[in-house]
Amino acid sequence: MTSRPDRTKRADARRSRAAIIAASARSLREGRRLDAQEIAEAAGVSRATVYRHFPGEAELARGVAGAVLDEASEAVEEALAGDRSLLATLRILVLRLFEIGGRYTPTPVSDACADVGTDEVARRLLTFATRLASTADLQPSPPRQWMAAAVAHSVETCLQLGSTAEDPPSAAEAHFQRMTDEVDGGLVLLDGDGLVVSANARGREAMALADPVAPGRSATPPATVFLYEDGSPLPSEAQPMSRAVRTGEEVGTTVGHRLSDGGTRWYSIEARPLRHRGVLYGFVGLFENVTDRRQVELSQLRPPGELGGLRPEPLDAARALDEVPAPLLPEQIVAEAMRLVGVPVALYVVDIDGSHLLRLAGAEHFPSRLPAPLALGPELAEDGIPDLRLRLEAELPGVAMAPMWLRGRAVGLLLALRASEDRLLELGRQGAAAMELAGRFTDVFDAARRRKPMNPAAELQQSLLPPRITHLGAGEIGGSVLPSYDVGGDWFDYVENRDGSWIAIADAAGKGPTAGGLGSIALAALRAARRNDASLEEAAQTMHETLKAMEQPEFFVTAVIARWNPVYSLFSWINCGHPPPLLAPRQGAVEELWSEPALPLGLFDRKRRFVRSQRRIENGDRLALYSDGISMRRTHDGFFGWRGIASAIDGAPGRSATATARAIQEAVVSASPDPIRDDAAVVVLAP
Repeated sequence: MTSRPDRTKRADARRSRAAIIAASARSLREGRRLDAQEIAEAAGVSRATVYRHFPGEAELARGVAGAVLDEASEAVEEALAGDRSLLATLRILVLRLFEIGGRYTPTPVSDACADVGTDEVARRLLTFATRLASTADLQPSPPRQWMAAAVAHSVETCLQLGSTAEDPPSAAEAHFQRMTDEVDGGLVLLDGDGLVVSANARGREAMALADPVAPGRSATPPATVFLYEDGSPLPSEAQPMSRAVRTGEEVGTTVGHRLSDGGTRWYSIEARPLRHRGVLYGFVGLFENVTDRRQVELSQLRPPGELGGLRPEPLDAARALDEVPAPLLPEQIVAEAMRLVGVPVALYVVDIDGSHLLRLAGAEHFPSRLPAPLALGPELAEDGIPDLRLRLEAELPGVAMAPMWLRGRAVGLLLALRASEDRLLELGRQGAAAMELAGRFTDVFDAARRRKPMNPAAELQQSLLPPRITHLGAGEIGGSVLPSYDVGGDWFDYVENRDGSWIAIADAAGKGPTAGGLGSIALAALRAARRNDASLEEAAQTMHETLKAMEQPEFFVTAVIARWNPVYSLFSWINCGHPPPLLAPRQGAVEELWSEPALPLGLFDRKRRFVRSQRRIENGDRLALYSDGISMRRTHDGFFGWRGIASAIDGAPGRSATATARAIQEAVVSASPDPIRDDAAVVVLAP
């Protein structure tokens, strides 16, 4: 029988140990080393007591990690106790594990997760997890070994996420919501070899699996079952679950499932590898039926009659084009503006390199040229207007400025002395539409946007480029090419169609007219394929064959050819020897989007195999395509590089596509005092 003094000593020892561990955890949380003297003072014990329990710093760290496991074990016992529903039990467990992780720093939590102790915690949850699987309609029940790894993985994930969360309770609620949302959708589980382990009814339907599931079968369905989001056939090896198994990486995409009745059901799919302590033990496929989202496009139509004018227009754009010669349209717009405000007015456009405002029409006492904040070519973005307004107020005090808006960009400005800007805004909108249409019948507008001569290759390049700023579905896009008056081999292109948007960027081999001509042929091939309803792969093949037919071995083009589907937030691309796209997520570091390597277009065999890659681009993310004229721009210590682009993206004054593209453009220009000697093209997409 243990004597009372012995029991007292043991209780004191337990209290001392707990106090030492708590003090150590606080030191780690405050970023300090585990110093025995500091720990002793904080715990209210002697240094000798600390050494008796923990001889060194490593033992102290293990003690803290052990405390994490002990608390996790207690949390499991508490959650499983009582008569609660399965979901209520799961919620309590997740909240408690996040709370425990939040009391410690990531290091001891990681040490605890690396210890086999989490396996013991997980074993206590196996029966509960099996009941959850049954409730989620997972059939057959996952094997015990697979389930044990999954439960241990889940416990460790909660602890680790809690240790890094700023607000562990809120993060726990969000994590619990994600878990339950995922279980409500389609669910398919694979083992580490990519063979089916279990699936719920929606998962079986989405993957065209037999019902009941035959464990051990391949997760790759027949090639005829799935479609890309653009309706073209999805090869078996590109099927999301197959790609995840082959690459060991997470795959997110949207695919169509062709039904026996001829219809198509659309699914958003996330295929994720599952690793426990670095060892791959399986894969999970999450399926959400998003067929109804394809109807979202029609919701953008406005009710009949809503788009009519509410008051008389100050200028009828169609009538002006019919009755006024196109070269005189600028003077007509200025005359209408003066009629409205009764003071002198001038019409300005932006030169093609975006650096100056140039007077197109109006009173000569307005300056012929005004410096402007660097714009995206001859167009002004909404978020660039405040800076421009400040500059104009300093240059021309008392001047009113009315941007001439057309599809989210200003193609010109009306400036008036001591007048109301509001009275000119509607005229500016109508005038912008008239200018855009009249530009097809006169050189007046294009000539006015040039402040110095252009070489023919650059002229060809400018004639091929789309508007520098526009909206594509739910996204915004901004692009530019520098220098605007010289070179001429790079181009970018984008267009919005009913089934999504096409975005491309290219760099033609050679310099001057050779590069300009080669680039224009490649762009014509892309547009022809696009308008012939080609898929991404078919468009790349058409461009390649067109260049190959020129029978000049030195003629080739690097390119990224892409599609953006805003309904599914899906970016698909084929990279043909070009710098990879850059993704700047809403949270996290800028990353390069790598894909299967492919040679530039126009090289080697006439028939080539092109394979698309896919990535979800969420609201708040930014995606940049660029040419090597940017990354290879020489600086004082080497090259600008993709990290220079990433730094410019991070330092952009806003998250819009235009602010980001301008930031990249400005960073490239200021990277060296030398002029840009190669085309520097950039396109930014911001959903």
